Amino acid sequence: MADSEAGPSSGASQPQKVNLSDLAGFSVYPLAWCPHLEALNKPTEYKVDLKTPCKDCNDRKENWICLHCHQIFCSRYVKSHMVDHAESQGHTVTLSFSDLSVWCYGCDDYVDNEILYPFKNAAHREKFGEEMLNPHANSKAVSLTLE
Repeated sequence: MADSEAGPSSGASQPQKVNLSDLAGFSVYPLAWCPHLEALNKPTEYKVDLKTPCKDCNDRKENWICLHCHQIFCSRYVKSHMVDHAESQGHTVTLSFSDLSVWCYGCDDYVDNEILYPFKNAAHREKFGEEMLNPHANSKAVSLTLE
């Protein structure tokens, strides 16, 4: 190997440091708040059937539930019926059946806020058969014991 091709152990050059926040698409940071959350009814208990098909096309592959009116529509990657619903009804906050994320069409961003926990927990309970750990709970109230 010629010196111009020397590897990192040769001392020829040091690897450049990369700031992870500079990497486009590296991770998703949801909004902690959006003004559209104020329009949601805040249930203490909420139920959802993740097997319910899209109201418009009966597709079951990748659906979202409107957190304003609780109707279920398919994603933008199927036939965009949730996008159409958000635009026509002004119902901007939706929850994905696939990954249980919440998207706000009004803010054009993901949102994660304590107000959303009952919705996300209901979907998590339906999908996995157990309660979702509440990331917004008092850290002293949650404890894990490793044995």
